Amino acid sequence: MDELIRSTDGKEITPSVVCFEADGSVLVGDAAKRQLRMDPDNVVVGIKRHMGTSFDLEFHGIRYTPEAISGIILKRLVMDAQDHFGARSTSLRAVITVPAYFGVAEKEATYAAARIAGIDCLELLAEPVAAVYAYGVEKAGDGGSLVFDLGGGTFDVAVVGMADRRPRIWAVDGETRLGGLDWDQRMFDLLWERLVTQGIDEGAEFDEDFAAALSTEAELLKRNLSVREAGKVRIRYDGRMYTVSVTRSAFEEATSDLVIMCIEAAKRVLATARELGARSVERVLLVGGSTRMPMIRAALEAGLGLPVIIHDPDKAVARGAAVLASMVGASKGAGQYRSAGILGPKTVAPVLPKAIGIKLYSSSLPVRPEPYVCCIIPQNTLLPVVKKRVTVATALSKQSKARIELYEQAGVIVSDEIEGNRLLFDGEVTGIASAPAGSPIHLDVSVSIEGRIEVEAVDGSTGKTLRVDAFIHGVVDEGELAEQTDNVSGLMVL
Repeated sequence: MDELIRSTDGKEITPSVVCFEADGSVLVGDAAKRQLRMDPDNVVVGIKRHMGTSFDLEFHGIRYTPEAISGIILKRLVMDAQDHFGARSTSLRAVITVPAYFGVAEKEATYAAARIAGIDCLELLAEPVAAVYAYGVEKAGDGGSLVFDLGGGTFDVAVVGMADRRPRIWAVDGETRLGGLDWDQRMFDLLWERLVTQGIDEGAEFDEDFAAALSTEAELLKRNLSVREAGKVRIRYDGRMYTVSVTRSAFEEATSDLVIMCIEAAKRVLATARELGARSVERVLLVGGSTRMPMIRAALEAGLGLPVIIHDPDKAVARGAAVLASMVGASKGAGQYRSAGILGPKTVAPVLPKAIGIKLYSSSLPVRPEPYVCCIIPQNTLLPVVKKRVTVATALSKQSKARIELYEQAGVIVSDEIEGNRLLFDGEVTGIASAPAGSPIHLDVSVSIEGRIEVEAVDGSTGKTLRVDAFIHGVVDEGELAEQTDNVSGLMVL
């Protein structure tokens, strides 16, 4: 029977919440969450949304990047696992799950977080893929599944099926900044509006202690409305007790636009999967604690007309990751893997969640006065992508180096405007042979099965391999990584 390792406080799920204490200790999980009321300025919630971005935070005079804060959470999980198994190994390996819609920068930041936590990341696994490992796609035969993953901070939807007797992802969609936290905020807003009608001082909204307390109550009420038709909150401010009642229907009305966003993404991914050759999709698999809200299941059934299956959605991703970890961590061909309704030693082929484009300057008629982004690898391309060749040309005579910029292009219809895309890969090619303007440079762009990007360059005139120096935007470099590792190692994780 599968068993989930419990945290030090006996819980099977550790919330991604971190609290920095003045004494150099740091709380993770429920203990940190409880500090939201008393010490909101030193509590971090939803850091997953900021992975792959420059979002530094300072606590007690020390700077922490999103990689470091995520590393602290991973470190706490490692400590719990070590306590459970009685192990104190300094060489730790793990499979880490990430949202399927995480792009290259977010994934590179996750690898950095693992290094900060002292983990050798065997593989980054897309959360819908982990769910497939947990649910078991062999049971489904050739019929595909739509995996609908709505967690606390992110939202993914993916169509997973079979192709040539191999499980694969056909298409992904989602939002890295949509999740249960947004429903929490809507409940907060709903409660606040009703408190105002009861005459509460409008300055209370800016009272950090009161706002933290109301946020906690909002989340609890949201959870309660998943199993009850109505609920109430009692909260004190300035010597007066306020009681606010909210019905499930009122909450559903206040969040209907969020549900519509989710259903539209599900419809898009179904249409894309069919265009790419997917066979019938026969079911919806729910993943993530936020899918417990009845409004989600009802909207999916009504909007897609497919049966919706929910089974322990909070733990499906962890369970699936454990299955893959047992496979990739074992020696090649060694042993038999327990199937027991689980996938077994077949890898699920992932896809590129966001298109990749290159910045170009117009060199042919009609001439464009401004640079633009040209898509070179479309969204939902099957991974890995091996040496996708793109040929560019020098702009000047005797040009010895060239700047290469790759962008992530999100959305159903990608934009060719620089401002409409996210700079991903900023590199410089050097060693170009002296030649006339317009001489070719061949770029070979590769994306690994884990979503890591690599660019090689070849001088088109000489065939010589050129040097490429580059960095990924929004991810710490080696110097920052060492600094953040030192910052985290100096903390006592509780």
